[in-house]
Amino acid sequence: MLKTALAILLLTGCATADRSVATDVDPEEWSEAAEIVIPNADTVSRCDLSLFLRYDERFRDDTLTLRIEVRTPDSLCFEEPFLFCANHLRRPSAVHGEAVAGYRRHATFARCGDYRFLVTPTRAVQGIEAVGLHVECE
Repeated sequence: MLKTALAILLLTGCATADRSVATDVDPEEWSEAAEIVIPNADTVSRCDLSLFLRYDERFRDDTLTLRIEVRTPDSLCFEEPFLFCANHLRRPSAVHGEAVAGYRRHATFARCGDYRFLVTPTRAVQGIEAVGLHVECE
């Protein structure tokens, strides 16, 4: 009985669905930190994290340097620069652009609770409408 309960607990702990979380930013001039909150209950699975930007026709840069600060549920803090490379693909004019860049591979969220990602451009930028994080777990 105990073995069955332990097996069920382990299987449900690893059943994390892929998810994307985004937050709006000021498209006229994004310069402030955008907070993305990733709730976590799975401390076992390895996850790939991708950062994405949704932009309009005013954003024409090929690269954008971002400052990413991660705050863990147990109040640890880590900050680093991240060079976001944007591919501007041709699309119908009514469709807004979205660029995706890999951020972390095989990351493990070691604690249960909310992980807070604060994403800030190193300079004010126009045309970015939203910034988000896609989490894909094994």
